[in-house]
Amino acid sequence: MTGRWLAWFRVGSGRPLGMLCLAVLLALHLFDPPPFPQVRLWQFDTFQAIWPRPGLGPVAIVDIDERSLARFGQWPWPRSLTARLVEAIAEGGPLALGVDILFAEPDRLSPHRLLESEADLDVDPALREHIARLPSNDTRLAASLGRLPAVLGMAALPVPPPGRPGRLPPRTASLVRGGDPLPFVWSYGGLLASLDEIVRVAAGNGALSVPPERDGMVRRVPLAVAVDGTLYPALSIEMLRVASGAAGFTVEADTGGVVGIIVADLFVPTDPDGRAWVHYGPHRPERFVSAADLLEGRMAPGAMDGMLVLLGSTALGINDFVATPTAANMPGVEVHAQLLESILAGSMLVRPRWAVPLESAVLLLAGIAMIVVVPRVRPRLSPLPLLVAVVLPAAGAWYAFAAHGLLIDAAGPAVSTVAIFTAMLVLSLAAAERLRRHLQEDLARERAAAERIEGELAAAREIQLGILPRTFPAFPGRPEIDLHAAIEPAREVGGDLYDYAFVDADRLFFLVGDVSGKGVPAALFMAVAKALGKARALRPDGATTIDAILADTNSAVSLENPAMLFITVFTGLLDTRTGEIAFANAGHDPPYILSPGQPPRRVASIGGPPLCTVDEFPYPAESLKLAPGETLVLYTDGIPEAENAAGEAYGFERLEALLAGVPTDGDAATVTRAVLDDVARFTAGAPASDDITVLVLRYLGR
Repeated sequence: MTGRWLAWFRVGSGRPLGMLCLAVLLALHLFDPPPFPQVRLWQFDTFQAIWPRPGLGPVAIVDIDERSLARFGQWPWPRSLTARLVEAIAEGGPLALGVDILFAEPDRLSPHRLLESEADLDVDPALREHIARLPSNDTRLAASLGRLPAVLGMAALPVPPPGRPGRLPPRTASLVRGGDPLPFVWSYGGLLASLDEIVRVAAGNGALSVPPERDGMVRRVPLAVAVDGTLYPALSIEMLRVASGAAGFTVEADTGGVVGIIVADLFVPTDPDGRAWVHYGPHRPERFVSAADLLEGRMAPGAMDGMLVLLGSTALGINDFVATPTAANMPGVEVHAQLLESILAGSMLVRPRWAVPLESAVLLLAGIAMIVVVPRVRPRLSPLPLLVAVVLPAAGAWYAFAAHGLLIDAAGPAVSTVAIFTAMLVLSLAAAERLRRHLQEDLARERAAAERIEGELAAAREIQLGILPRTFPAFPGRPEIDLHAAIEPAREVGGDLYDYAFVDADRLFFLVGDVSGKGVPAALFMAVAKALGKARALRPDGATTIDAILADTNSAVSLENPAMLFITVFTGLLDTRTGEIAFANAGHDPPYILSPGQPPRRVASIGGPPLCTVDEFPYPAESLKLAPGETLVLYTDGIPEAENAAGEAYGFERLEALLAGVPTDGDAATVTRAVLDDVARFTAGAPASDDITVLVLRYLGR
C-alpha cells in the first residue's frame, strides 16, 4: 500500500507539480489579487445581462431633461421655477420625494441678489426697497419642499467642504444591533449638503455617494456611510424611512462587518462594508416623467399617489452617467431608482459569506480531479473531465442566481481548473514522450543482442522446414477455396511458421507466426507453438472460437517456454459457406485483402501482445468477410524489412504496389510467387536478414 502511494506522487507522473499548482491557485483565490475580481465580476455582469430584473416598481423619476431645458431655459434654473416643479410633484401625491440635486449655494437669481449684482442700475429707490423685501428663491423652494415628505441628497466628500468645517446636516436616528459597523462601512471626512434654510424643512437627508468598482462599473451602492464617526443613511434608505413613517433605521452587524440594513419592516442584505448588490433591470423610459410636462400641467393630480419619486436630470452636461451591468450609460438618478425597485421587490442580489469557502472547495475538488484523471486517460478524452468540472459549477452558479439571487463565482474556479488541466496535460505528454524514448532504447538494445546470436538459427531453419505442410494444391477437393503458402528461411535466422487444417466440414483453421529470439531454441519453440496451436484448434472438446483458441494456445505455450521467447501470430477460422473469417491477432502485421477492381486494403485489427508476454490476456475476436473472388494475403515481417545492398528496406509501400498489380483472377500460387519474386528482385542477392513467409487464401465461394 505504501509503495502505491509513493508511486502516485512520483515526479514522472506530474502529480506533485499539479498539487503545487493547485495550492498556489487556492492561495490566490483566497487573497483575491487581480485579475480574479475582474473574472468574477464579469460572470456576475453576464448573469444580470441574461437575466435582468423584470418589471417596474412604484418608483418614478421626474427628469429635468433636454426638452425641459429647451422649454424653460438652461440650468441652473431659478429656484422659484424649481419650487413650481416641486409643487407640481406634491400635487401628484407621492409617498416621498428624493432630491438628487444639491442646492449648496444661494440662488444668485433671487430678486435681492440681482439688485446687488447690478448696483449701477437706475432703479427707483422705492422699487428697490420693495424688491429687497421679496422672499428669496431659496425661501420659496424651502416652502415648496415643506409641502411634502422630501429627502435631500448629500454628497459625501473625503474632506469637509471649504467654508463649512465641522458642519454636518441633521442625521437620522440609527440603531446598531450586534457589532460595531463603523470600522467596516465606507468612511468620509465631510458632507456637502444644501443650504441650511432648505435642509431645515426636509423630512430627511440621505447620502448620494455611489462609488464604482475598479473597472468603473456601478454594481453596489452603500446603504449607510460614516462621516466623522457618524452614520448616515443612503438616499434610498432615507426615502423608505420617510415614506413608512419610521423614526430611524437599524444597522445589523457582527464581528465580520455589516449584515444588513433594516428600515420599517424591510431587511436589506449587504456586504460587510455596507454595500448592497443592485439587481438591475433594463433602462426603461417609462420610469421617467419630463419636468416640462409637470410645469405645463400635463399630469393629473394624484398621478404619483403612493409612489416614491426621485427628482434628477438626464440632460447632457448636468447629469452623471455611469456604467451598469444592463446599460453602458445609465443616469445616476436611475441607479437610485433601480435600487429602490430591487428593495421593494425583494430581489436584491446577495454575495453570501460562505461563497468564498464554497468556491475554494469547488476549486479543490476540480483540481484534484484533474490531477488524478488527466494522467490516466487518453489525450483525446482528457477534455471530458475538464468539461464536467467547468459546466457543473457554472450550472450551479446560474441556478443560485436565477432562483435565489445569490452571487456564486464559478468563473474563477473554472479558469483555475483550466490552468491545472493544461499543466497536467503538458506534464502527462512529457512523461509519455520519455517513456516512448525508453521503449525505443530498450528495443534497440534487444535487436543488438539478437544480432550477436544469429548463427544459431540455422538449426531452427531445418526444424521449421521439416514440420510445415508443403503439398499444393492444399485441398484439391474443396473448390470453394484456393490456398498456397511458401517460406524462404534466411541463411542465418529462423522462426517463421504457418499452418492450416479443417477443424470441421466447413471451417478452415489457418495461422502465420514469427518466433522471437535466435538459434535452436527459437526453432524448437516454433515447433512446439505450431503443434500446440493446431492441437487446440482441432481438439473436438476444446476451444471453438478463435479468441479461445488463441488464449488457450497462449496459456499452453507459456508453460513450455523456459527460454522466455514470444511469438507474433495471426490466426483465423474461415467459414467456407459464407466467407466469414473470425480472426485474432497477437502482435502480428495485419494481412491485406485483394478485391477485384480495388486497391489492396489492410485489415484493421485491435489485437493484443505477442504470445507468452502477458499471461491470460483476453485476445479480442475480430471478424471480416471475404466476397467470392477476394484474396487474403498473410505474411511475416521478413518481407517489409527485407533490405537491398544499399540498406534500403522493401517496405509496405512497395508491397502494396505489388499487390495492386497482381491479377485478381489468378490462383493463390500466382500471388505467392509474385510476392517472393518481387522481394528477390529488390534484394538482388543481398543477404537475407529474416525469414520470408507468405500464405495466400483465395475465397471462391460455393
